[in-house]
Amino acid sequence: MEVLWMSLRHKQKRKSLRHTYSRQESVFAENIQSLSVSNDWFSHNIDVWLAVFDECGLREKQSLQVLEIGSWEGLSSYFILSELPNAHIVCVDTWAGSSEHGDWDAAKENIRKSKHRFEQNLSCFKDRVTVFQGRSLDYFASQECQSGFDFIYVDGSHHVDDVVMDVIKCFELLKVGGLMILDDYRWRHYKNPMNNPCSAINAFLKLKKGQYKIIYVFYQLYIMKTMSDDKAIATVE
Repeated sequence: MEVLWMSLRHKQKRKSLRHTYSRQESVFAENIQSLSVSNDWFSHNIDVWLAVFDECGLREKQSLQVLEIGSWEGLSSYFILSELPNAHIVCVDTWAGSSEHGDWDAAKENIRKSKHRFEQNLSCFKDRVTVFQGRSLDYFASQECQSGFDFIYVDGSHHVDDVVMDVIKCFELLKVGGLMILDDYRWRHYKNPMNNPCSAINAFLKLKKGQYKIIYVFYQLYIMKTMSDDKAIATVE
């Protein structure tokens, strides 16, 4: 109920954000004309991203560690690295597509090219990018996975089982005071509503209540971590 109320209140705020950041949106739209992108599923979010970057003070940090679960062709990664010059990003993706792409025969050529487009689009930032090709669960279990991220963007698999594991693990890896953006909070693809990301994210919000602050609720959910698990457990005890 709290999230629903906030989403209604933030709906009015969105008009103000679009006005405030309209110039930066135009610049970004112009810049990405040189990129190789088959689908732009990201640009409509950047007014909120810019506002959150400012509110969380991400531009002022001397060193910024970022994790992205689901990178596809690198458009969101490109935006992050362009706007946050002190950021280094870890990009985790299978680049193998999923059932959400619909007709496999029609989509397979585009899927096959997605990794190449990602590399091409981020070539100017290659020294600030670490790539892990595989499932998010494989990354979490690997020696490459470390905690202490300042910003995490979760946009991997959209099935509830995968989302709940991604969100809980990413929250564990996030610093106190860090920003986490959860994509597709209002995504409605699966016929059974319980299989969509919203179910997983709502379960996470209930489980971790008191350990985060909701910044915005739109199509995406934006939260700041305010307390570690260890401190939360100690507080309960």
